[in-house]
Amino acid sequence: MDTYKLSWENLIGHAATANHLRKSIAEDKFPHAVLFSGEEGTGKRLAAEICAAALLCENPVDGAPCGECESCQLTAAHSHPDFYVVEAEETKTTRNIKIGQIREMQSEASLRPINSARRVVIIDGAELMNNAAANCLLKTIEEPPSQTIFILLTANRSSLLMTIRSRCSTVNFDKLSTAEIRDALISRDVEASEAERLAVIAGGSFGRALKLKDSGGAQLREEALSTLERLARAELKNEDIFAKGAQIAEWSREKFADFLTHIQKLLRDVCFAEVLEPHNPDLAPRLQAIKLPERKIFLMIEAGVEFRRRLKSNANLRLIAEAYLFKLRKIVS
Repeated sequence: MDTYKLSWENLIGHAATANHLRKSIAEDKFPHAVLFSGEEGTGKRLAAEICAAALLCENPVDGAPCGECESCQLTAAHSHPDFYVVEAEETKTTRNIKIGQIREMQSEASLRPINSARRVVIIDGAELMNNAAANCLLKTIEEPPSQTIFILLTANRSSLLMTIRSRCSTVNFDKLSTAEIRDALISRDVEASEAERLAVIAGGSFGRALKLKDSGGAQLREEALSTLERLARAELKNEDIFAKGAQIAEWSREKFADFLTHIQKLLRDVCFAEVLEPHNPDLAPRLQAIKLPERKIFLMIEAGVEFRRRLKSNANLRLIAEAYLFKLRKIVS
């Protein structure tokens, strides 16, 4: 990661949270174990790395890293000997943090710091620890090395052991506003109307907005809406489903998961537009034109949940996509 990013000025939103963290660092009151909780893409990881840089910095200024010293340079490059990051390992079907990773981290954390007065450990995706890893970490947090600070990041706080949560100070990272995401995208040279669309779709996550920009997310939402409109009008024929299946076969499983998510959110907007804040307010006129009974919408949403689970299997993506579309068509008819 580039050094310039490890600056509080580059954290989008969360002004009060940033001020709180800076103050705790400046006053040497940063907790020995802290849990950053919030949805993916809201800035938790960047905030954690900025904290690490400030805690390891040779010349911190009011809880901010100077960005110039050797420690700041090494932290930004992820090569500081007193900075350790644990991340989930990917398999074909899941992501998790294993006990071996925690034990390796514990060996490092127990050593005396080399360059700085302390060590900083970030555990990204703490909810992805299996039970053995979580219990192993608990022992360390209960009796932490005096010179080591732990920053746990989670997108699902309730999935963590209660005993781990109770031993960490929690800092919440709320969803970003549409305006914050839009302005941040525009500052990265995204055209204003496209930035507005992506900010709406992103659902409070700047990280997701960036992924959508790179993967054509606005177009994917349009494909999802078009598919839903054709289903509602009973226009989706067998040959259309097979053609869509062939198209989806060229996608990644992640892209198809995003397609499913778009349909789920669009269905919720159709059903609950009058009582809940819509996910896609810019599509209101088209969504109002979709006339489906509430019972069928619920069944379609349940189908989406079912097929997201199937995506975790090794089943052929094209067959999953075709089965999903046939299931939706059967529900609608």
